[in-house]
Amino acid sequence: MMADARSSANLSDFGDEGFLVGLNRFIEAIENELEAPEAIVKPMVAQIHTRLVNLLEMQEWSRTHPEVGQTSIESAVSITGLPRTGTTALANILSLDEDFRSLRSWEQSKPVPPPVLGDEENDPRRVALKARYEAMARENPQMMAMHLWDADAGTEDVEVLSTCFMSQNFILPIPEYHAWWRNADLGPTFAFHRRFMELLQSRRPPGRWLFKAPAHCFHLDALFSAYPEARIVWTHRDPAKAVPSAISFVTALMPKGLEIDISDIGRRRAEHLREGMERALASRERIGEDRFFDLHHHDFIADPLGSIERIYDFLGFELRPEARRKMEDWYAANRSGAHGTHSYTPEQFGLTAEQIRKDFAFYTDRFGIE
Repeated sequence: MMADARSSANLSDFGDEGFLVGLNRFIEAIENELEAPEAIVKPMVAQIHTRLVNLLEMQEWSRTHPEVGQTSIESAVSITGLPRTGTTALANILSLDEDFRSLRSWEQSKPVPPPVLGDEENDPRRVALKARYEAMARENPQMMAMHLWDADAGTEDVEVLSTCFMSQNFILPIPEYHAWWRNADLGPTFAFHRRFMELLQSRRPPGRWLFKAPAHCFHLDALFSAYPEARIVWTHRDPAKAVPSAISFVTALMPKGLEIDISDIGRRRAEHLREGMERALASRERIGEDRFFDLHHHDFIADPLGSIERIYDFLGFELRPEARRKMEDWYAANRSGAHGTHSYTPEQFGLTAEQIRKDFAFYTDRFGIE
């Protein structure tokens, strides 16, 4: 695979080959855990190839553009919490403020060349992603009801972590891999993450980064080791709503053609998310309360702009009038249900609301979640 990537890119230097730890473990999971036909495995191998090429190109770009290492990251804000607790809506709203540097899907999937401020609207990567989202809206409207898809908004850093092969790969039924990932040392991963951001901001400031990643809950200590200046906005919602919604969404994203036991998937995903909350609470104790802002889902729904103002106060940032107007317009067009209804029940996945609330009582009691 590495030889093929070198041949395709006409480059040879991967830089630090620490990514081999995650790559080898992921290949083992595909071979030993994933019961999938070749038609499903083949695109995964193609993705690995693309990520290896990205590594080669990033190393070469950084070598030939010394300004990459001279850029300064001013701050980092991570929106995290259980998935399906409002992280996407909040990230989309905050992304409207040009004082933030949001991590967009199209730039992390193909980081070289890094985007140029003022030329992004016509960037071929952005244009292609917008076309893909427009096709999805026509062909799969139910997916639009499940999630907010915006090429210009900050999104999860899945491809950043996948480029060094340390993503949780949550849409694949590979539970042994998930258990390994939960316990893996992601300190080097987030050091790579910071270098990735330095490359992306080298021609497209500012350096005030906005991340949105529920998966950060599992490795907050590693995040802070790379971003000691980080602040966390932690979104909260009744787990009996959030957990089955998350399972519904990820199962909809699973490769078509996999034979899966939906109840087994539901049970394992719920356990995975519970452990994420346990780890996040333990990390929070070590990191300190002053780094965290708690936002409850019902408060955000009831008063979105008031919630935004409180976040800005916590961060010590100014909410400028033009950014506030954009946020008000966005919320008017995208309030809950504007793109359809996402329907699901815990029972679909072999779960019950009562058991979920019991399993997450340590979390709901800690934060007074209704």
